[in-house]
Amino acid sequence: MRLKFPLFTCVSFLLLSSCFGRFVVEKNSLKVASPDSLKGLHECAIGNFGVPQYGGTLVGSVFYPKSNQKACSNFQDVDLSFKTKPGGIPIFLLADRGDCYFTLKAWNAQNGGAAAILVADDRVEPLITMDTPEEEMHADYLQNITIPSALISKDLGDKIKKELSKGEMVSINLDWREALPHPDERVEYELWDKQQ
Repeated sequence: MRLKFPLFTCVSFLLLSSCFGRFVVEKNSLKVASPDSLKGLHECAIGNFGVPQYGGTLVGSVFYPKSNQKACSNFQDVDLSFKTKPGGIPIFLLADRGDCYFTLKAWNAQNGGAAAILVADDRVEPLITMDTPEEEMHADYLQNITIPSALISKDLGDKIKKELSKGEMVSINLDWREALPHPDERVEYELWDKQQ
């Protein structure tokens, strides 16, 4: 009996402690450089697919299409291209959330020539991690998404759309430098894995 109680206590503790795990939404900074009305740092959630440029930054100009605003269709079908002209600023596609998976939005943006995709949330809520859907886990295009993606708040998305509708150029700097560990005389590491 004496052996069973400590064993039961130890197993109970391990099981109970696993219930208090938490899901962390990986966030980074999105800095709006222009127009003046939007200037400043904003929070965005990094997509769990594609290739974020950890340790680096990417500057681009935002484009919001008149059609296919949710990016659920191929942009070649609606005769749109976001390919950067030689010496030009990369294009960040702004797409609305909904109607299809985040991964399909990123794939369509990439095929259209966008350097990155910003998905504007369609409701006021805390940011979430855009993830690969279980139903699409074996889709061929998932392995070929190379552009970075970020989810932005509904409020920021609406403000960007308003400025773009007035003909303003919205310039954004995506910054992944803060996603790296900060040295403090301790060895820190993160283990990353890509699910297949």
